[in-house]
Amino acid sequence: MSDTANRWQGRVLLACSIVLSAAGQLGMKAGMQELHALTARGIAIAAASWNELAPAVAWTAGGLGAYGLSLVCWLAVLVRYPLSYAYPLLGLAYVLVYVGATQWPRLAEPASLLRTAGTLLILAGVALVTTAGRRS
Repeated sequence: MSDTANRWQGRVLLACSIVLSAAGQLGMKAGMQELHALTARGIAIAAASWNELAPAVAWTAGGLGAYGLSLVCWLAVLVRYPLSYAYPLLGLAYVLVYVGATQWPRLAEPASLLRTAGTLLILAGVALVTTAGRRS
């Protein structure tokens, strides 16, 4: 495989790992919110019907599946990039989770100035790591 194709493949795998990791976290959170909604309505999880549990199971299983695929992509990334370069890029998953949690109506988590500033600092750190990675 050519160097260009290998670099392209590594970038795609890294992007998939980041996006799938964030999607997994958001899916698992949505599943746990579904379970919480059941208990808030006074339904014991052990006594809930399949129809009542299905949304929670689906979101949680989807989240776990995405997270598992993220791990597979991550293992392929580790073959292609130094850990000191690739691992900090996973910070982008935190950014995606923050944006998803605050913008997805299902989760509707509140955004705040401090959390947004922290997220921007993560982006700045990722930019520094990728810039340093290109020079070395």
